[in-house]
Amino acid sequence: MKNIALGIGRVPALTAFASISGKNAAQTRELSVAAAEVVFRRVTLGWFAMLNPVLADHDEFARMVPEKTQAFSDSGSVLFTGSMRIGERVSRYLADETTHAADTVMAIWTSRSPAALMAAQADGAISWFGRMTAQSEAMCLRSLEVQGAAMAPIHRTATENAARLRR
Repeated sequence: MKNIALGIGRVPALTAFASISGKNAAQTRELSVAAAEVVFRRVTLGWFAMLNPVLADHDEFARMVPEKTQAFSDSGSVLFTGSMRIGERVSRYLADETTHAADTVMAIWTSRSPAALMAAQADGAISWFGRMTAQSEAMCLRSLEVQGAAMAPIHRTATENAARLRR
């Protein structure tokens, strides 16, 4: 994602954004449908269990809490790790920007003419804008990737439950 130029060079970032967003939307849609189906089927099992507790599906009831705990725990771990990596990237970016700012200040201070001073200021501002744009795009993409990865364990559990309960 480095050195994404303004204009046409940003097309790969926009394509990646659309691709990841589409995958996350599909995952969320599948999760919503599967969760609704699982709730409906388990409520039905609950009603039958109230009518005849002896024949109730005790195995299904016993797996409800542990599977949710595991799915959300896995999701939380992925989210925590992804957030840490985003934080590390932001820290690196800030350290790099401090260096770039110092370089720009030195270029301005050592300018030998007003034209050179203005050129140094303009170069500093333009290069900062390019880096900031690339950084914003990269952080947006990384956030979307973390979102999808964090939802994956919950999605997997819900869709597997729906498939199992259909049998």
